Amino acid sequence: MYSKIISKSLLGMLFVLSLVNGLALASALPKSPRSSHPEGVPLIMFSTDVANGLISTHGAQGSSPVSFSATATYQRDTAVAPQDVDDGFTLAMALNLDAQGLVEVDSIIPTYGNAPLPEEMAVALFLTRIMKQRPDIPVIPGAMAQASQTLHGTSQWFSGANVQIEGANGSFAISCRNSGVEMMYRRLINSHKPITILAIGPLTDVACLLTTSPEIKDKIAEIIILASRLEGKSVSVNGKIVNDFNFRMDPIAGALLLGSEAARKIPIRLITFSLSGQTSQSGDLIEFNSSTLKGPTPATPESQFSLNLLLQSSVPRMQFWESIFGTPQGPFDQYTLTAAVWPELFNCQPALAYIQQCPTPAWSPLYPTDSEGNPTQKPYNAPDNRCMDHGTENGASLSEIPAELVVSLNLNNPGPLIRGITGIDGNIPNLNQRALPVTACTDFASPAARQLFQELLYKYTW
Repeated sequence: MYSKIISKSLLGMLFVLSLVNGLALASALPKSPRSSHPEGVPLIMFSTDVANGLISTHGAQGSSPVSFSATATYQRDTAVAPQDVDDGFTLAMALNLDAQGLVEVDSIIPTYGNAPLPEEMAVALFLTRIMKQRPDIPVIPGAMAQASQTLHGTSQWFSGANVQIEGANGSFAISCRNSGVEMMYRRLINSHKPITILAIGPLTDVACLLTTSPEIKDKIAEIIILASRLEGKSVSVNGKIVNDFNFRMDPIAGALLLGSEAARKIPIRLITFSLSGQTSQSGDLIEFNSSTLKGPTPATPESQFSLNLLLQSSVPRMQFWESIFGTPQGPFDQYTLTAAVWPELFNCQPALAYIQQCPTPAWSPLYPTDSEGNPTQKPYNAPDNRCMDHGTENGASLSEIPAELVVSLNLNNPGPLIRGITGIDGNIPNLNQRALPVTACTDFASPAARQLFQELLYKYTW
């Protein structure tokens, strides 16, 4: 019998069992069996930084962030804090939809991001194997860290030449393959139909897949990415400036993904913050708590166990978020799942995606200092900055954000894919390509669609 109150020791034992059994089961799984789901049901693969219940740092802290001077204050990203819960809500919802025959979950690839990868693997296996009792779904670890030194200057050879990141023989392509990317490739190549990839974490693994295996393009139905902002639009929650986390964690991988040969052949859908940020704002909040999430009717011991654990593990994060923004956290990643299953709920249109670099890095020769060598501005916060919110009074909080993923609805002026200072002053390769044609989701299709979105989340999140 499942208990509403789960002891710490029991949780620890379950986590360990889920890790051991989950990895053993995953290694024995068939490559991609023919599905019993209806033909029209979307087949989906997750690249996720699921971290429900973790009190930890963000992932890959060995690479980012960096203190730029001996007097720099302690970086907020290195602080231990309750980490994000929306990835877990999305996975739980997807597995519930799978059980109803509305979607088919092919596989789950955790990647660093909200928390370090090892801890995220524990969460992903626990959620899939224990909470949802799905040992048939592969859960395989992806990237441990970013594509390159995001907040440092480009690595150089002894001769003074830059180490090339991009291209088939670049440092990213020759080093990025991991067990998660290998599994993504195998599942795609052996699938009975094209798979939709939901990218709800940093873009490192998806970039690696497209960069190293461009031939896989015909096996991908669509890539739906939770990242990007509309051109000229601020990104804020209740008036407080925030950052585009999934892109921010690895802007180099984001650039390599958008600049890949395969990206020009695969439908790519960007869920912009103009859409995903709406339901985290005061006055339009979709709130997850015991009053809004009830689980299925009639309830079962299994559904109550899953619901109670989702709610209990989210409390520290909701309190942490509310202490900063004044309201609990609303949904973000669930927009991608909804776009895969019910795309008619959103206003999505053709657009152009590009990457805007933000001047000026602390290592740049253009970085200003006074006569004693002390910096006179924050990194990436030069005045008259082309990056939104940078170079303003609020911009100081963005001193670790070297670039932004921007969506333009003006199709008549594509412009370059990579904009701003490149090379030693930006660490993002130029790539010499035009902005990428994408589909951008920017709003709900109607007030009724907004209401249905909320009802679907409340019905299937447990």
